Amino acid sequence: MSLLTAQGITKRYGGVIALDDVSLALNAGEVLGLLGANGSGKSTLSSVLAGDNPPEHGTLTLEGVELAAGSPRAARAAGIAIAHQHPGLAPDLPVWENVFLGAEVCKAGRFLDQASARRRAGELLSSLRVGWDIEAPAASLNAADQQLVEIAKALAIEPRVLIFDEPTAALAAAEVESLIRVIRALTARGTAIVFISHRMAEIEALCDRVLVLCNGRRAGELQVGSQLDEARVLAWMGGVAGGAAAAHVHDGANRRPQRLATANVAATSAAPATDGALALRVRGLRSGGRLRGVDFDLRHGEILGVAGLQGHGQEQLLDVLAGYRKPEAGEITLDGLPLVPRHPRQMIEAGVCLVPNDRHRQGLWLDHSVEFNLAQVGANFERHAWRLQRPSMRRFVNDVVQRLRIKTSDVLQPVSALSGGNQQKVVIGRWLERDVKVLLLSDPTKGVDVIARKEIYEAIGTLADSGAAVVVYASDTDELLAVCDRLIVMYEGRVVAQLEGSDMNEARVTSALFGRSAA
Repeated sequence: MSLLTAQGITKRYGGVIALDDVSLALNAGEVLGLLGANGSGKSTLSSVLAGDNPPEHGTLTLEGVELAAGSPRAARAAGIAIAHQHPGLAPDLPVWENVFLGAEVCKAGRFLDQASARRRAGELLSSLRVGWDIEAPAASLNAADQQLVEIAKALAIEPRVLIFDEPTAALAAAEVESLIRVIRALTARGTAIVFISHRMAEIEALCDRVLVLCNGRRAGELQVGSQLDEARVLAWMGGVAGGAAAAHVHDGANRRPQRLATANVAATSAAPATDGALALRVRGLRSGGRLRGVDFDLRHGEILGVAGLQGHGQEQLLDVLAGYRKPEAGEITLDGLPLVPRHPRQMIEAGVCLVPNDRHRQGLWLDHSVEFNLAQVGANFERHAWRLQRPSMRRFVNDVVQRLRIKTSDVLQPVSALSGGNQQKVVIGRWLERDVKVLLLSDPTKGVDVIARKEIYEAIGTLADSGAAVVVYASDTDELLAVCDRLIVMYEGRVVAQLEGSDMNEARVTSALFGRSAA
């Protein structure tokens, strides 16, 4: 008998069918990969399984016993836990309290056992990453650490069924490896896992079976075996039956055409030879303990990738360039003129714009419409706000929706109702109204499916083709190798390698990531 079964799950949001008669069976000790493009119904199905979202039709059973639909309490009592893609933490509470929030450790007489909770929280978190300050408030954590706390919350109830919704999107490679070890230990004890990810390598390494959704329906299911049939999976995700169509979708992430003339550059050199005029020149940039003397050049029309293990200064570099952190030393010139970043508004007016890595907390007004979010930059920089040209603003919004293929029923629809990939397109699209000289992107396709990723990088490539200089930091090195003209690699706050042409390969990047010679 299957441990968990879902039969005929149907869910609608207004006139949109999110899930249409979806069924699945999950066995003890099994890892089921749940795949699909953004908006295919993965997160909706996982929330139904966890009791967060009541279906309109269908039943859930655990070992043959029907569960109360739409009841998180009943699901947790039955041993079903979920680690959400977007952590739901109490920002003012310390880390250890967040781990056991809703599952408090009690002594006899229902008194809280804070000492045991602290000890157990430390053990759970240390299995994912060492070096935690469990007394720190959750709000002080970066996006990756918040995701690890969310995972520890799910582990805290010792679940029989554990659902991971994009758990690795914000994690560095070492943290992903720790999570994989934890998952394997759980399945060895009989825990059933539902694993949602857009990273095919993780699916192949972890999953016993995969279930693919497309437009809210079951598109296909297969055993993983020794190797994942990626072509078939991508075909199902794209709603096409056949490997050839899938290959076309997958090839959408091919390396960007090399339009720029390149020359071999030593790791210590800062200026490659390209056809584009110099846009940004950075020398000796320092800030806090994370930037310790960064040098690089960036040319108009170029897409520059920034690689590095988490915590080596990549995000701080983008924050300084965007005016969110003040530099302590160094020189920055933009189009040959000296520039000292002091405030984000100053940098935006200069043409330096940032797409942050946390679209929910830093990039969007979730309760407002698609139109509001896209038009916000133009409205905020209008010199005469009482003279807002609403017809031209609406034309701009409609143009961006069409150009970036943002899937929305109406521009007045709340942006929170969009899939993650379409939300990210909104964050990028708002800058299309500005005269962007330098576009900074921090992990722009985190939690985005392969089809939306292709469309996002097409939009970024269009901006570069129009003359904008682009800097992309991504936690996925393969992604940088596929879309960038040139790479710089950061280690302990410095640029230790600059790679281009035939030197842009995984072996050289990996060597540089760990501070070794890229030669």
